[in-house]
Amino acid sequence: MLQKTRDTILLGLEELGLSNLPARPYDCPFELLAAPKTRKKLIIVGFNGSLADMASTNSLSVIDGYENPSFFNVKAGMDGAWGVTHLAKRLYALPAELGFDPNDTIYTNALLMCSKNAWAVKKTAEASTLGSLSALIERSMLFFSKITVAMAQPELIIAYSNGKTSHSAARILLNSFGNGDTPDYVSVDPYYSTYGFTATFGDSKIPVVGIRHLSRFKSDNELIKLAWQRQLAKQN
Repeated sequence: MLQKTRDTILLGLEELGLSNLPARPYDCPFELLAAPKTRKKLIIVGFNGSLADMASTNSLSVIDGYENPSFFNVKAGMDGAWGVTHLAKRLYALPAELGFDPNDTIYTNALLMCSKNAWAVKKTAEASTLGSLSALIERSMLFFSKITVAMAQPELIIAYSNGKTSHSAARILLNSFGNGDTPDYVSVDPYYSTYGFTATFGDSKIPVVGIRHLSRFKSDNELIKLAWQRQLAKQN
């Protein structure tokens, strides 16, 4: 399954023109990506890659993961590979606080391209082979739907960055898969802003909860649970 998973991911990247962009598609172990779908119930989505992953490309990162299938980049971040450690520690702690296992969690990004920061992503995308931010969003979301979600059976997607008007992980997912849904805010507090919506992937409807970016804000996990439950209630 490791080789088949590698080839599926690489083909998806190639078909969408994402292979050679500087980024790392996944921060979870490769062996998890190749595991049965039923093991993967939670997907945590950031905005885009940082300078920590700028030295490689999407395809090379996948090949490296295949060759080192137990490497867990979030744990490496906890040990200082990302510079500051609090983001990785929060990412690793979050699943267990919601009833999931961090070792069974897919960690990825909405946009499969690194930039200096979130504000630089538009300019970086325009300078890439894709030529525009809109193309990067479209291709990245196609990859998310066709590859990442397809390899799992997610009960919940958490998007950590949820700007109301600016591009963010939650906003990109909402615009791409929300099917006209609107953000259901459970908190508009500037620090703990949290909302939910339901994403549609084919015949599957998956609750999504958008929270502030964990590099700068702590999450309120009771708010996440509330937003999640309200989306489940809408489906019943």
